[in-house]
Formats: sequence, structure tokens, C-alpha cells
Amino acid sequence: MSTPTTSPLRSLFLVEGLMKLAGGLVFIVSPQTPLSVAVAAPIPPSALLLSRLLGTQTFTLGISMLLASAKTPKAASSRRIVYWTVFARDATLVVVLALQLWFGDNADALGFSPKGLRTWLAELMPFCLGHLWVLTAKSHWF
Repeated sequence: MSTPTTSPLRSLFLVEGLMKLAGGLVFIVSPQTPLSVAVAAPIPPSALLLSRLLGTQTFTLGISMLLASAKTPKAASSRRIVYWTVFARDATLVVVLALQLWFGDNADALGFSPKGLRTWLAELMPFCLGHLWVLTAKSHWF
């Protein structure tokens, strides 16, 4: 099961895998950096922990994407499940963020402001929509 030469999927996996590695590393090593946009100072320890935990997920998914970008038949056959996994994680985050914005008590959401939650949601949406588009409209790339 090899990917057709016209499919950009391998390159997408490589680029997004590198982005996830870099982003995850920032959330693990310096969670204050991204949180400064979403949380007012002083940043609660619970928000720092949550960011580090999400950073580990992001970093790990980046590794999975890089491994699936290899030019081997085994890597090519795993791309669909890796992409579904990345989509499921990001889509779940989008749903939770949206529910928090619409129904949650945003004054006590680990210090996240509504503006911060919207920013986080806006950052995730293009990835979710892109993954969904590839998984549904471009499934022949797999």
C-alpha cells in the first residue's frame, strides 16, 4: 500500500510533525510563553501543569507523524490511523474549548480568559478542518 507520487501526504506529515514537535517542546519547557496570551498574570500552577501535559501529547503526536512520514510501506500503511488519531485529539480539544466558552464559568477556567480560550480555539480550528478535509475529501491520498 504505497502512497501515490501525486499525494502531498508524506510532506504534510513531515511538516506538521515538525510543527508539533516544536510546539509541544515550547509547551513542555516554557509553558509561560504561550500561556501569556491566554492567562492573566500570575499564571496558576494548574494552568502550567495542563499546558505541560498538552505539550507532551503534542510532542508525542509529532513523533508519530514523523515516523508515518517515512518512505517505507509500513509507514505508509499507518498514515490513516495516525491522521485519525491526531484529528481526534485536536477535535476533542476544540469541542471542550467551545463548550467552556459557551457554557463554562470562564472566570474560573484555570485562569484562562474568554479571549485566551478563543485564541486557542482559533489556533486549533485550521488544523481540525484541514485534517477533516484530508480524511474525507482526499482519502485517496492514503
